[in-house]
Amino acid sequence: MTRPTMQGVLKVKTIFSSISLAVALTVLVGFVAPLFAQAPQQQFALPQAGMQTAPAGIPQNPGMAPAGGAHLGVDGLAVVDVAYIFKNHARFKQQMEAMKAKVDAAEAELKRDQEDYKHMADQLKNYQPGSPDYKKTEDDMLKKQGELNLKVSLQKKDFMEQEGRVYFNVSREIDDAVKQLATKNNIVLVLRFNGDPVDPVDRNDILRGINKPIVFYDPRMDITPYVLQDLNRSAAAGAGPIGVHPQPPLR
Repeated sequence: MTRPTMQGVLKVKTIFSSISLAVALTVLVGFVAPLFAQAPQQQFALPQAGMQTAPAGIPQNPGMAPAGGAHLGVDGLAVVDVAYIFKNHARFKQQMEAMKAKVDAAEAELKRDQEDYKHMADQLKNYQPGSPDYKKTEDDMLKKQGELNLKVSLQKKDFMEQEGRVYFNVSREIDDAVKQLATKNNIVLVLRFNGDPVDPVDRNDILRGINKPIVFYDPRMDITPYVLQDLNRSAAAGAGPIGVHPQPPLR
């Protein structure tokens, strides 16, 4: 059986570098985008601290009810900006912050595993290629590599499932809030729109504007601030979600 040579050392060092990069990228950004890559129209984004600036057509004081007790919507029609609600939904923001803390903890643990792997790679340099110590250390490194790959894969899957449950539950909660407002105000149809202004220098955003399903709407049709008001009121009061739904099954 042919013993490993110094080329094996270089190969192991290359493997270590690749794992370090893969682990860092997977933990930091790899688990978020793939889950919702097939739903670009929703334009979800991790929330920033504080309330976002309302897009065009949405009042700056969403807590204000229609003047004179008037009904929401126009002629039984209304629109809602779901992406804006996600960005400003208090409970959603809290849950995503909690997930971020878990990701940070997982990243710290993986960095410790990487340090152990690096220590083994440094030890390998001190052994004569083909010696028992060299062979044992090389085998240990290959085993460690497999463990790291499996750990990263399982953590990625777990984070994606957790994030999926958060989005699913909040989306159903938004649906319930919209349904309740629509029922109370004799609204028979609610359409989703995106109130973000189009960036004239971003080709993808220009295409989004061209392909938007709603070209014009009466601002009185926009029930976004009232949906958000109801959702955040329940969160501030410590109440549960407006609607109770089973979690999606894990596959």
